Parts: sequence; C-alpha cells; structure tokens
Amino acid sequence: MLADALPWQRSWLHEARALALGHHHAWLIVGRRGDGVAHAAGALVAALLCHAPRDGVACGECPSCRWLAGDVHPDFKALYPDVGDGETVKLPTIKVDAVRDALDFMQLTASTPHGRVLLVDPANALARESANALLKALEEPPPNTRWLLVTSQPERLLPTIRSRALKLRVPRPARADAAAWLAEQGVAGDAATAGLEQTLGAPLDALVALQSESAAALPEFLRDLLRPGQLPTLKWGAWVEGGAKAERRDRFATLLRALLDWTADWARVRGGMAPLVFVPQAKELSGLARGLPLAEALRYHRGLLRKLNLPDTTLSARLQLESTLLDYRALFSR
Repeated sequence: MLADALPWQRSWLHEARALALGHHHAWLIVGRRGDGVAHAAGALVAALLCHAPRDGVACGECPSCRWLAGDVHPDFKALYPDVGDGETVKLPTIKVDAVRDALDFMQLTASTPHGRVLLVDPANALARESANALLKALEEPPPNTRWLLVTSQPERLLPTIRSRALKLRVPRPARADAAAWLAEQGVAGDAATAGLEQTLGAPLDALVALQSESAAALPEFLRDLLRPGQLPTLKWGAWVEGGAKAERRDRFATLLRALLDWTADWARVRGGMAPLVFVPQAKELSGLARGLPLAEALRYHRGLLRKLNLPDTTLSARLQLESTLLDYRALFSR
C-alpha cells in the first residue's frame, strides 16, 4: 500500500504531477530515504492515477484511490527488491524476471484514460541485467505510461538510464517541520532534537532510530569504539546474531551506520572541523588515534561505504560485523 505525502512534500506534489503529466514519461524521484522520498513517490503515483485529484493531490475516494488502497489497481505495478530473510546480509536486488514481468504489464492497454504507472523503488536495487532490460523500455515506451524510478543515489545508476529520465528532487524538510512531524508521532523535546542531530535532520530515520531496540545499544557501542585496542568484536558479533531473524539485518545496519558516522566525524575533528553527528563526543574524538594519518582512516571509511551495498552472500551478519570491527581495531590501535 502506498503512503501519503508528508507535510513538507505537498507543494512539491502539485508541481511534480503537472510536470509528469505534461513533459516526459520517465522520472527519477530523488531524495533521502529519511526525508520520505518513498512517501513522495507513492503520493505521486496516486495523484497520477486519481480520477478527481484536488490541487494535485489524490482524492482518496475515487475507484483508482480505492484500488491503490487495496493493492489491486489494474494500471499500477511496483518493483521492490528481494531483501532476503534477515539470516544473511544480502544486497536487496530487483531480479530481471520481475522486470520483464513489469515490462509485459506496461505493454497492456490501460483500463482508464489516466494510463499505466510503474514504480521502481529503489532503482539502485536493479541488477545490471535488470537495468539493461528496463533501459530498452525507457528508450521506446508504450504510449500513455509513466515510469517513476526512486533513488537516493542517482549517480550510482547507469548513465544511460539517467540520460533517459528527468529528475524530480524531493525537498528536505526544514528543521521546524521535521520536529513538528516527530511531535505528531509522539516524539518531542530533547529526544526529537537528539534524533534529528543524529540523522542529519532526516525525520523518518530519526523516528526509526528512536523507536528501534537497536538504538539502546549505541551508547555502549560508542564507548567501546573509544577503546580500539580493547574493542570486543565477538561481543558485538554475538549481539547482532542474538536478535530474532528479522532483527539481524537491522542490528547490523544500525552498527554499520554508527561506525560510518563515527569515522566521518573523527575525520572532521582531525581536520579541525566540528562533528556533524556525534557532537557530544567531540572531545573524545579529538583524542582518538591522534597519530593516525587521515588518509588511512578515510580509506577505511570508504570501505565501510562499500559495505552498504554488500553483494549477495551467504556470509552471516555476525561475521561481516566482526571482520569490520577487527579492521577498526587494527587501524585505530596504532
């Protein structure tokens, strides 16, 4: 079921619908996940298919809106990645067979004059063969179709796909709007402020972090990162594996993201700048591995970034994390 637009996306939605209807068939919906880019794309799908939109927003009452609400719309298809079962750390991938089924679907005649819509979320999950299959359709699309590709990293898409789609950038919320939305979700005051600081102003990420049981482990994890030589890699590997199967991916991702932000803030402090995420730990960061060359730490940080897009593997989340932390120990213990 598609989500409604978030408060800071409503004026964008009106403009995006007008552009998508009048100018092109393929669009890159670009924005941060934590700002609600998926919400924006879903709201645009509903607005494009709605029989009686109001100020560019789906009415929520017509047959099209009811079909979407029930996941039975005859003119809408969504491609989402296979994320695995949580037992192993896998790259969420949209397989080529799913793309081919979607392309066959888009060739059919629409049931209403509003046409057919394909949503690919996220487009970066397309395997290379899948992306090439989609590319052929983008070059010669069936009439009366709209193709919406959601991405937080457009630069990682094939250049040929980027060249055949126009970009619609979803706005980031102002800090006041993000805080107001968090308050509506039951998070306000210092907790909201801390969550937004930790997620660089991304309210959806802040809400997930504040509500996640993994977040409770972060203070202890940060304390351990400050003592690289004694960092208990096996303890944190066991912690990741100790969660239920569905939680292991989240636990791994939580610690990996914290390690990414931690090393980035260390590099900022090392370069004479203020940290962006771990502001309260600025003093501790400045004393961590003073003699470590900045280039070596940045090389480790780039390796962490690559782990955000791990290939399909049977290697467990526990082993992935323990290996990453062993490298941290070796680097920051010098």
